[in-house]
Amino acid sequence: MLSLRPTAVASLSLAVFCLPALSVRDTDAREALWIEGEKYVSSSFNRHSWYQNTNIAKGLLSPGTPGTSDGGWHTHYTTGSSTEQATALYRFTIAEGGAYAWWIRLNPFRNASGGANYSFRHRSLRGSWGPWQSLDVSEARAGMIDLVDPGIDIRFIAWSFGDTFEFGRGTYELEVRLMRRDGDKDNHGGIDVMALVNFPWSPTGTVPPDTRTPDAKPDAWFTLMAGPDPFSADSIIDMSRLIEKPAGKRGFVTAPHRDLVFGDGTPIKFWGINASMTETVEAQERQARFYAKHGINMVRQHPVQSVLGALRRDGSTRYFDPARLDRLDRWFSILKNNGIYVTWSIFYHHVVLPDEGIDPALYNELPNSGAGKDSYGLATFVEEYQDSQWQYARLLLTHVNPYTALAYKDDPALAVVETRNEDSVFFHNPLGEDFVRGKSHPQHAARLKRMWQQWVKQTYGSDVALADAWGPGLRKAAAYNNDGALRSRPDSVNETNMYIYAAWEMEKDGPRWNKANERRRLGDFIRFLAEMQRRTYETYRRRLHDLGFKGLTVSTAWRAGGPAAAAANLWTDDAMDAIDRHNYSGGGAGGHGITTGAVSNGTHLDQPGRGILSSGLWQVEDKPFLMTEWTQKPPNQWKAEIAPLMAFYGMGLQGWDALYHFAGSRSAMGDGWPGMSSYVTETPHYLGQFPALAFAVFKGHLEEGAVVAGRRLSTAQAFAGIDALDQQQGTTGYDENELLSHGGTPVEALAAGRVTLKVADEQGPAPAARLSDWFDVRGRKVRSNTGQLTWDYGNRVVTIHSVRTQGVIGFAAGGTYDLPGVTVGRVDTPFLVLLFTPLDDRPLLESQRILITALARDQQLGTVYNEDGTQLLKTGGPPLLLEPVQATLTFKGGPVTSAQVVDVYGVPTVVDVYGVPTNRELERNGNTIRIDGRYATYYYEVRR
Repeated sequence: MLSLRPTAVASLSLAVFCLPALSVRDTDAREALWIEGEKYVSSSFNRHSWYQNTNIAKGLLSPGTPGTSDGGWHTHYTTGSSTEQATALYRFTIAEGGAYAWWIRLNPFRNASGGANYSFRHRSLRGSWGPWQSLDVSEARAGMIDLVDPGIDIRFIAWSFGDTFEFGRGTYELEVRLMRRDGDKDNHGGIDVMALVNFPWSPTGTVPPDTRTPDAKPDAWFTLMAGPDPFSADSIIDMSRLIEKPAGKRGFVTAPHRDLVFGDGTPIKFWGINASMTETVEAQERQARFYAKHGINMVRQHPVQSVLGALRRDGSTRYFDPARLDRLDRWFSILKNNGIYVTWSIFYHHVVLPDEGIDPALYNELPNSGAGKDSYGLATFVEEYQDSQWQYARLLLTHVNPYTALAYKDDPALAVVETRNEDSVFFHNPLGEDFVRGKSHPQHAARLKRMWQQWVKQTYGSDVALADAWGPGLRKAAAYNNDGALRSRPDSVNETNMYIYAAWEMEKDGPRWNKANERRRLGDFIRFLAEMQRRTYETYRRRLHDLGFKGLTVSTAWRAGGPAAAAANLWTDDAMDAIDRHNYSGGGAGGHGITTGAVSNGTHLDQPGRGILSSGLWQVEDKPFLMTEWTQKPPNQWKAEIAPLMAFYGMGLQGWDALYHFAGSRSAMGDGWPGMSSYVTETPHYLGQFPALAFAVFKGHLEEGAVVAGRRLSTAQAFAGIDALDQQQGTTGYDENELLSHGGTPVEALAAGRVTLKVADEQGPAPAARLSDWFDVRGRKVRSNTGQLTWDYGNRVVTIHSVRTQGVIGFAAGGTYDLPGVTVGRVDTPFLVLLFTPLDDRPLLESQRILITALARDQQLGTVYNEDGTQLLKTGGPPLLLEPVQATLTFKGGPVTSAQVVDVYGVPTVVDVYGVPTNRELERNGNTIRIDGRYATYYYEVRR
């Protein structure tokens, strides 16, 4: 990491390949060359006017050399032409000599039409050319930014590692070639800038290598300079030592009672992420090792179907695309070898095929998707779609992975299989207004209505019995005409076109219309849907187990669209081995991406248990609880808070079993807000905290609390046509993820002790507990019943005071925090996360090796918020700037002998980011140290 120089210009994301083997050099020998793409000696690039200039965001490109007219980028673009290749020749002079890393900032984009097929060669000025070598830019694609955003385009930019060259002093030439591949229509690419350096350096944006040591100030935001991880044996954040290899050696993951255990009875918790694989085998090896280093022992592949594509057919034989299957097989084996278990989310927008025997009336009204049709939202009540999913899953699970020599169904490294992702019958897809009115999927709606009629007839038998149950003289609009107009007719056990409710009509006090008279009717409709959905889950679970799969099964992680159906929806989830939920907060106007405009800039800290943590209200008392998707999205300024809250309150106090952050895709830390995406794990606020959090989770530093709210409902209550949970929330409309309470159980209970829920018949009385024992309403604090956590929501600060892991989270400026092993004072940073981890697993008071993780806000260079952070006025661009944590730390216990700066790779530093030998010992007065921006880091190590 280095301090930002005022001349640095915002640009784009970093992608990396391998770490150059460059030795530390003395100050006089360091050399860096910055070569603009436009400063070629000769070139056959055609500099196509549209590709080079039209709508290009020039501010994202290198500004060129001060005092010259260069700038922009050097490009080539042909389509449908006979031109097979284009080259650009560069000349440069080496003054020092030795090993030089070559980085190149280029367009790595490639699609079916072509592009990004680069190669290179080099020579001394009077020497012979070496052979052409392919330039692998596959990993650069994970970090590329659209130069024409917003919009769909082929012009992107990203850093890619090229090679390491051995140079003597003298003049050299480097030639870059773009070639059309066989079958390509287009040949295109572009070069922004290149760097040659003979000292350790990683590119970020358009910040050139600098050979001067910066004069950092205590409050100076510093630049993240994170390249490929060297995987040093000296790294103190390497948590792979806690992860047993290979995954599966102790047998399948099961839940014979409530907690997860391996087949041999060893308990386990999973600290996981969602992750897509990088392109090459070498990159996948680095990616898995990188994840394990940061304490990740579970990866969710979501969705598997996007990796494999639809099934293919040869006569009567179904099969997967062999190349795609091989990629999945190898990736699975790489994860397994690194001790990382796998969860499969196989289906999301499952594609059904025309030759699967599906009723043409149904098939033809599905939207097109690739080789078939998209069945999303409809599988619960269309058995043919369930069978299609099972045919796909069965073929995959019985496939023998050649790299593990096991069928997936027999491999304990496959820990969890989901039924289908985010696909509940109680949500707005299918039960949206257009579906109910027959304007969308009318044949599917007709099938659901027939099934509803059959359930009503089987339940009541006659119209007399139906009238007794639903009310005499009840007249309900039976259906909608084709023009959307209501057609009123009496309900009848023989009526195949009875009215069905949209999800939004299932309000807490009954159906949206005619509440007083239709609660029983709505309750029956909810029961009908719930029994059907639960039956589909039970069928899928039975099929998996009959096939021989012994791991965990979960349903869909999704929620009801109306409060009256929420408890029933959970009852259906309870048919599986574990309960799963998804939840998100933060973000802004860009939705899944980051753009200027409104920012959802709230913090979790002003109300305990709210937001993402509120998903804990759906924890079933006798089942494991997972959250397979969660994140607090940028550009929310306080997003560093959520990972430790999830670890300490979720995995600790609540006793949850697995968390999966959303989402990873890289083998190194990203640059800036990577890809301007709302969902990136490889950033300091997430991956940077994972070593400390995973250590605490795996070592059990935070205890599970006693139950403070154990809610129990009967199925009759769940199917009453009203919200038996009495859910309260502060938002307009209904969203399970924005709850304030379940009736008498406020979300604050999640900060006091374990909160559970069970929907079943013949239950005993719920566990009794008094929330008031843990609430200080006047002081606006909630203490955990473990005595390890305090949530001061009046001041928006959480303190962690277990015997081992300790810390402070929140708006701590000006405060003093007296923890069992350390006192935190003179806090000058408005918001922080400050964690103390005893790496020897001893009480912090006695620990000989303490990792300090210190993070505050982040933003890109040039980012501008309004005063309260609710508007993003300018997004800026890479590099990523990190606000330093400024605090005085006084350690209790034995004398401190050393306090060192630790680099982004977890290595106590002996050189600065420019390769200059340096003493990185912090200033220390006895057991007191001061951390701040002078050290340009977020890791420190204290030794006794």
